[in-house]
Amino acid sequence: MFRVLVVDSTNTGRSVAGERLLRKHLWARGVGRDRIRVTSAGLNAEDGATMQEHARDVIVRHGASAEGFAARSLGEAMVEVTDLFVVGTGYERDELLRRHPRARGRSFTWRELADLYRDLDLVAPLLEHAAILERGRETRALPDDWDLPSWEQLDERAHAAGDRIAEAAVALADAWSAVVSPATSIPAVGADDAATCLVDAFGVTVAVHCEGAGREALAAAGRRAWGRCVTSDVEVDAQVEVMVDPDPEALAEARARGVLAYPDVERALHYLSSAVTVRAIEQRVGSLVMLHAAGLASHEGDVVGFIAPSGTGKTTLARTLGAHYGYVTDETLAIDVGRTVLPYPKPLSVLGGANPTKEQWGPESLDLLPLPAGRLRLVRLALVERDPSVGDTPVIEKLPLLHGLAYLAEQVSYLSRLPARLHTLADLVESVGGLVRIRYSEARDLLPLMPSLLQVKR
Repeated sequence: MFRVLVVDSTNTGRSVAGERLLRKHLWARGVGRDRIRVTSAGLNAEDGATMQEHARDVIVRHGASAEGFAARSLGEAMVEVTDLFVVGTGYERDELLRRHPRARGRSFTWRELADLYRDLDLVAPLLEHAAILERGRETRALPDDWDLPSWEQLDERAHAAGDRIAEAAVALADAWSAVVSPATSIPAVGADDAATCLVDAFGVTVAVHCEGAGREALAAAGRRAWGRCVTSDVEVDAQVEVMVDPDPEALAEARARGVLAYPDVERALHYLSSAVTVRAIEQRVGSLVMLHAAGLASHEGDVVGFIAPSGTGKTTLARTLGAHYGYVTDETLAIDVGRTVLPYPKPLSVLGGANPTKEQWGPESLDLLPLPAGRLRLVRLALVERDPSVGDTPVIEKLPLLHGLAYLAEQVSYLSRLPARLHTLADLVESVGGLVRIRYSEARDLLPLMPSLLQVKR
């Protein structure tokens, strides 16, 4: 279970409105409290207090239930079991961290979360989101609250804040529902169904079934974007159902069944990328080392892994270098025993003008080189950091093992489930000659480094 705690000062205003709206939108997407549990509390709350009338109005106006509420004061036990804190304002977030330092790295305002989920592609299990979001916040100058009417205009301020919280709750529910299995089971579909596409994600076969009035357009666009991952393997390991339909009632009914349902193809493909990746990750927990990394391969099948947090340029790097080297993946680099790399040439997310979501482009559409036949073998791991101050020549340094592992561990999916954990990572790092860190200004500046990165003693 992923535990979300919505916090403000008194637990009678923003926090209760946010709690009820998040619950409503998650439940409407087939995500029950057994997967994501949303509660609320207040820094200075009076236990048992009733909600403010403004909060009640916001909740009812947006179609959620305002019944059965009693305020709770925030205690240390709540902090210990919470995976993500959603806080009303920047002042309240800072006060939360002052009183409970252990909440650091897990605490974000509504405005910060809305901006971060819009900017970052969180193709990762939900339990990893807080760390990715925190790293994203460190590299951005984000406002911590919305521009709202003044306190003298209390009614207008409350309604404006409620509307923005409702918008953020929808965005969070969309992002979270894509990366958790639905609360209700989805019946299996036949692999020979024309609306079903089988995708190979680093050795995991995921059946993607399209439905709705736009299923044909979605299936065609999906096959174009996922073309290099399409497989005929009928042994299905996981399944994702996705709908495109203009009818809000049809979308609502499908979401309640756990279907990823959207009014247009672009949004469906955006969230499908996260859904397929996370379903595959969950199937291979404990059996593969899965890194947040881009992978490029030589003609001989030697692979360099470029490790970096989400939203820091891996896709641009893969797109640039992939014109000269085989495109392995832009996000999840999966490594099996003996340094065997399992390819995952998924679509790349490209910012598309005023679109709220990034467009998904298949590697064929971007003219990325295909992979060589035969086994792929990891020969180098590099932590990469984009730094415009570096200039045209990247800066390379070799990291001591323990220093490197501290950075690397943050970019491993389900590290705690790996056998021998850090020993497994250490063995992998040492088998490729150690870990290097590369700071660079533009992705094209890494191209001259590739021959040397691929020259590793066998």
